[in-house]
Amino acid sequence: MSEAHSSVNVSAAITVEEPSLASASDSIGDDEENLPRLQDRGKVICVDEQIDELIKRKRKECRSLTRRDELRLIVDFCKDRLCRLEQNEENYEQRKFLMEKLVDCRLQLELLKESETSDKKVDSLIFKGHKLTLQSVSGRNPYCEVCVTTIWRIVQRWRRCRLCGLRCHEKCIPSMVRRCPSVKAGNPNFRIRTEICEERGLDEQHYKCAECEHALKFGGSADCEPRLCDYNGRYYCPRCHWNDEWIIPARIVHNWDCDKYKVCRASKQLLAYIDRKPLLNITQLNPALSKFVAQLNRMNTLRRNILFMKCYFVCCKEARHLRILQYLNRRQHFVDSAEWYSVADLRDLAEGRLLPEIEQIVAIFAEHITRDCLLCLGNGFFCELCSDNHQVIFPFSDGVAICRECCAVFHQACFDRKSQHCPRCDRRKQRAPLVQSPDEIVS
Repeated sequence: MSEAHSSVNVSAAITVEEPSLASASDSIGDDEENLPRLQDRGKVICVDEQIDELIKRKRKECRSLTRRDELRLIVDFCKDRLCRLEQNEENYEQRKFLMEKLVDCRLQLELLKESETSDKKVDSLIFKGHKLTLQSVSGRNPYCEVCVTTIWRIVQRWRRCRLCGLRCHEKCIPSMVRRCPSVKAGNPNFRIRTEICEERGLDEQHYKCAECEHALKFGGSADCEPRLCDYNGRYYCPRCHWNDEWIIPARIVHNWDCDKYKVCRASKQLLAYIDRKPLLNITQLNPALSKFVAQLNRMNTLRRNILFMKCYFVCCKEARHLRILQYLNRRQHFVDSAEWYSVADLRDLAEGRLLPEIEQIVAIFAEHITRDCLLCLGNGFFCELCSDNHQVIFPFSDGVAICRECCAVFHQACFDRKSQHCPRCDRRKQRAPLVQSPDEIVS
């Protein structure tokens, strides 16, 4: 029984391990189909091995071989092999591998150049006021504002102005005409244009672009098309005017018009640079505007209250410790005056964002003065013109009047009832004759 059982197992094992004729023929057919692919793969591996052997040989010859030198050797090797190989199906995989290797090594070389020059040249190039910094090879491809062509970041060196955002090829820098808006805005005599531009004829510019003096003509070719800048009223060529849109300060001040109009590149960069600078005094430019714009009238009141509250915070040790005025960090000019606005302030006010923000900050300020801080609360006022000796009032409270001479605070109704007569000023006038000067005491 045991011998029979063993013989059966051996025969079963033999039948299992013995392949069929059909399967053998199928495997032979698959090998014949994959033979070109395997050959191509072998060629690719062979090229990779040749590159490794080349690097090893050069390292033996020169011990100070750097990574940049290695990449240059690989680039030259790939270029040489690509020139020798014919463009046919047999060399397709090999050429594809060499091309991918070439692009990868070129990219690594550019990254090495960028890392080595970033510390030395980041602020080294200043031209016409532009602080041009070298940019990385990664990201989208922008347009050069000098030659108006695409900047291919991987293969072309390019720079961007840190102040106005101008982009250009490094080779185009000597041809740049436009000055940086920071130079113009930094002039002490600079004033933002607050007059709506009048219509002018092209003949006033002698039919030339206001920036590059390129010839302009209505109805001519595309590169001669005159484009009007709504900020300064001048005509520009398509190279200097890209149909950018921006809010015009003069239209906000005079018409409360926050729509965007087409401006040239120079005006767009200037307006973007001064967007958050407080350069507009609405009280001087258009004092009647607050009568027709309720948001502006309310904002003027809030800004005056902020200046009153600032007087309390300057004298309050706790407020200085809390740095409570840092709530206005984004709009620091609100702490300095109540009249000056930036274009961004007026835009946010018209779009309904500024008023809720400032109202919330003023509520925090008022809560500190009237409830949280005993020192600030002790600097409040009682109305001397009525019998209410319990209500503490402040210059920023609603329904109060402030004496222009001594800055005392009263209820508005009480002050009007007394014909705007201040008892505090009366007491000072009565004490004035009793105070003798030093000359009178000596005599």
